[in-house]
Amino acid sequence: MPTSFLPTRAFQAYQIFAANTNVGKTIFATGLCRAAAIMAEQNNRDVFYVKPVQTGFPIDSDERHVKTYNKSSLLKTNTLYTYPDPVSPHIATDKPPKDEEVLENVKRQILDYVQQQKPNGSYLFLETAGGIHSPVMSGTPQADFYRSLRLPTILIGDSNLGGISTTLTSFESLKLRGYDIPTVLLFDQLRYRNHELIRQRVHKESLVATVPKPPPMQDDPIKEQESMKKYYEQLDEHLVPVIKHLDLEHKKRFDRLESMADKSRDVFWWPFTQHKLVGDVTVIDSAYQDNFTTYQNNHPKEMFDSCASWWTQGLGHANPDLTLSAAYAAGRYGHVIFPESTNETALSLAEKVLEKDTWASRVFFSDNGSTAMEVALKMGMSATAKRYGFNIKAPVEVLGIDGSYHGDTIGAMDACAPNLYNEQVQWYQPRGHWLKPPTVHISHGRPFVRLPSEMAPQGSNKFYKPLDDIYSLKEDKELTKIYSDYIRHELKSLGAQNRRIGALLMEPVLMGAGGMIFVDPLFQRTLVDIVRNEGSELLYGVKNNQEDSWKGLPVIFDEVFSGWYRLGRRSASEFLGVNPDITAYAKTLTGGLLPLALTVTKESIYNIFLSKNKPDCLLHGHSYTAHPMGCAVAKTSIETLDHLSETKWNVFRNNWKKQDAVWSMWSPAVVDQLSRYNNVESVMALGSVLAVELKDQHKGYGSLASKSIVEHLRSGVFKNGFDGTERTGVNLFARPLGNVVYLMTSQVTTPEGVRQCEQAFLEAIEKHNKL
Repeated sequence: MPTSFLPTRAFQAYQIFAANTNVGKTIFATGLCRAAAIMAEQNNRDVFYVKPVQTGFPIDSDERHVKTYNKSSLLKTNTLYTYPDPVSPHIATDKPPKDEEVLENVKRQILDYVQQQKPNGSYLFLETAGGIHSPVMSGTPQADFYRSLRLPTILIGDSNLGGISTTLTSFESLKLRGYDIPTVLLFDQLRYRNHELIRQRVHKESLVATVPKPPPMQDDPIKEQESMKKYYEQLDEHLVPVIKHLDLEHKKRFDRLESMADKSRDVFWWPFTQHKLVGDVTVIDSAYQDNFTTYQNNHPKEMFDSCASWWTQGLGHANPDLTLSAAYAAGRYGHVIFPESTNETALSLAEKVLEKDTWASRVFFSDNGSTAMEVALKMGMSATAKRYGFNIKAPVEVLGIDGSYHGDTIGAMDACAPNLYNEQVQWYQPRGHWLKPPTVHISHGRPFVRLPSEMAPQGSNKFYKPLDDIYSLKEDKELTKIYSDYIRHELKSLGAQNRRIGALLMEPVLMGAGGMIFVDPLFQRTLVDIVRNEGSELLYGVKNNQEDSWKGLPVIFDEVFSGWYRLGRRSASEFLGVNPDITAYAKTLTGGLLPLALTVTKESIYNIFLSKNKPDCLLHGHSYTAHPMGCAVAKTSIETLDHLSETKWNVFRNNWKKQDAVWSMWSPAVVDQLSRYNNVESVMALGSVLAVELKDQHKGYGSLASKSIVEHLRSGVFKNGFDGTERTGVNLFARPLGNVVYLMTSQVTTPEGVRQCEQAFLEAIEKHNKL
């Protein structure tokens, strides 16, 4: 169902921002409504005007002014929130409504107008209050508050002395937030001629037009009204061409949107995509907070980004704080060389990370998770080779966990067991040994650990009462012995084969790309303990006597996916109660805004590469290593996430108050309900991740069991609106992982947003359950 409050080819909508107060915004709004009405009469269209927030009411009423000087029967107007005190909205009331409520009412008003419009469509003008950073009642700046509407902006510039600065500053601030500004309008001030310089600065992006100043105000109200009536009649000839320009830009916009899907099919080679199976192409016109604004066949739709844009999105799309951090770093540095150099953004980020990872002392910068893992492997393998005297040409392998995946570069790919991702890559060569993991599930409301057949005949399940018992690492002698016996047996076998194992490599707690596999933390903790305390003897017959260094084998944690609060804790290693020797971070590190990755390690690993010979160093790097924008954004992201973790997630934690070790943004009641469907094998939720394993005889990435559910989530109609009615088009942009359907929130998703997603997911699973 289309999201009808978004612009379409027929529905031509604009918001009117001003560079300052008292620059004539309402006069321009009135003139634009008149000019649009002239054009609408020719094309049999409607004109709508909405003023969301009005202070100083009823003495001041912008809506009243618009109606007074616009007698067209085509014009319909409304004001939503009124306050008598003529002050900034954030101090006009001591009971400010929530942003979500105000925004929803704005959307409903727009939707109401769309439902009234003639078949040929309409114009809409939304007039804001004050300047672009003037707040709504909650204190949120209007530039941020209205961003999700994705309306093209008409900026009313300041024609007074000093107005060049305020206008250009407003223009740049709006552009930083992703607004399109087809037109800048000003009064024609012959003395200052601000428009001339402003036009030079913005002419490539916006039409800059001027109109005559209004006449001096008259004391006699009748004469004043007659004077303004004549003024607006004069204004028509100046603003009708502006409306024609807006018409042309609007047509260009939708011509482009209409062609993007087919043109993209012709030029893109999409990752992880079988192009012969591609159905509709999702044209993403904009993204803000948790949602995409999308167009398919020119029909608009809001879609909740329920795959977190491949797990990167953590603080909402186009987060203003992150955007400003990136802009500041771009303006201060651009990009600067990093080897043998330093800059404030890189140093402050490294210091911030090491404040948390107190076990570590060194930070290596790269640009994506796969590369961060390549660096980690080089670190770990070199350290092991030097300690145990491996021949430099001798092959070295990893000890890993079956089902893990560490990236698509060749080295990282070789560190994974044969799987769908690498089996058709000619250069792939498995370099390691991978242990079968016990995995965590919930079925019919009961948490359990599923043991592989390698540990128990035909496999078996161990059930628990609360999920917390699994993640609290309570002593379980029976299970610990099963795990220990299996691990020691595998290590002894590798030692007997003279296999050179260079590092223990694993994704702690959750293996993402392998199918959202939740590994029993007790198994991983036992594995780390044995590798560190007995690994050197079991593999190489050498007793471990390293007290101030890494032990046994370097332990590498791949936290590209799980790090920085994705699972409810800053680091997934906290679930295991052990620290790694090397770890890799990416994805939510920068809140999903820019590519950046870190490989963090301790001094004893770093020292391996110290030498007077240059070739002995860690020969790895990129042109954009430690690029300042990424570093600045990452630091802001970390600070924001740390703040959120202190109190903002308590509403979610309280839903899981019977648990001490685990919590999720997904409610336990919904997890329980999902676990009881006949078509569901098991469910698991942790932090922002919800994963549902569907019953299917074909397991893994090649399964098509989730295809119909994902399609329904993307294009279904769900009865879970704010008032219990059908929603106006918010669907869930989900991606399947074989027979696993997963949903993921950001770290700033509201409880209402989560509930909306849950209801849609339940409806989709239930519909599939009945097929």
